Amino acid sequence: MSNYKKKVIFIIDTLQGSGAERSLVQIARHFKTYIPIFVHIYKGDMLKPQLNDAGIKVYSLNIEGKYGFNDAVNQLIPIYNNEKPDLVHSTLYRADMIARRLKKKFPEIPLIGSFVNNSYTPLRYNDQSLIMKIKLWLAYQMDKKSARLVDFFISNSETIKHSEGGALGVPSSKIEVIYRGRDFAEYNAVDSSSIDKIRTTLNLDGKNVLINVSRLIQRKAHLDIINAMPNVIQQYPETVLLIAGHGDYREILKKRATELNIERHVKLLGSRRDIPELLSLSKLFIYPSYAEGLPGALIEGMMAGKLIIASNIGENLECVNEESALIFEKGNVGELSARIAYALKNFDSLNHLGENAQNQAQEKFEIQSIADQYEDLYDEVKARVN
Repeated sequence: MSNYKKKVIFIIDTLQGSGAERSLVQIARHFKTYIPIFVHIYKGDMLKPQLNDAGIKVYSLNIEGKYGFNDAVNQLIPIYNNEKPDLVHSTLYRADMIARRLKKKFPEIPLIGSFVNNSYTPLRYNDQSLIMKIKLWLAYQMDKKSARLVDFFISNSETIKHSEGGALGVPSSKIEVIYRGRDFAEYNAVDSSSIDKIRTTLNLDGKNVLINVSRLIQRKAHLDIINAMPNVIQQYPETVLLIAGHGDYREILKKRATELNIERHVKLLGSRRDIPELLSLSKLFIYPSYAEGLPGALIEGMMAGKLIIASNIGENLECVNEESALIFEKGNVGELSARIAYALKNFDSLNHLGENAQNQAQEKFEIQSIADQYEDLYDEVKARVN
């Protein structure tokens, strides 16, 4: 049997720690037959040490400015020539645009794209200026026109396959759904001393700890959790909300917590590398999103066996159901508040939901199975194109 291993170059915007980035890093670390090589276009490399530790090569282009497509293409051409990849797999909009330009120069190399977000939901256009709406429309036109250069797409959920594929005019025969994966052991072999240290550092002793893990952007609906907190705190004064993630909404969330006079109950933690530990010390995992791809953070909450409260969007319901979580209507702050209070009051009798969530996660999202599906699909696409 040949020991030859094929190469796949992953082109991605950054390695700063968003859900798509963390998922791809974890999947690549479990490859058996492909050698993964990462290229991140812009500054932001929080996940780079994880790849280095796994012996995975990373090229950091660190392009200045928001776009710099031509500069990125010029830097990637010698990387292609040097690495001679069997496939290229791009993820996130700017990386997609760059990879598609390179496809014109290297048509013989199969290009796989990623559907990871509900990018063209009307929610994206809400509260935007006319200029921004025009920019979003132009970006959509570029995406749709250049999508024909992509040989195949991987979607992280059925919901996104239909919404994104439909928006871009990609036939369903060119899209395969492969869920995001997580390593079960990572969320169930947490060092107790690390947990104790975090609990002390964040002053969480004796507190009912709620947690949300996601980028700080509008569609993640952090404001709904914060707006739900006063009623919860009135009933359970020792409740603290942890929000782990980075993004443009940080100051908005901070301001709202101050307006509600609950700032001491809300801790904005920024990007964290200790998510398993934070999950372990938390009672409830709150996920109120308005739109997702497939929510990797929700899968992490499931892997950790947390009692989950999640909005009823299709993307979340591909992960959890009423047998494994408390579900509420998207955007209904009153129902969210009531669900949180109910969960705190009946926490012990609801343990079975966390156990069911953990079992469902192991069955659907175990990382090695997901990595195997990626490699099998790469082989199929490579055979079709070549």
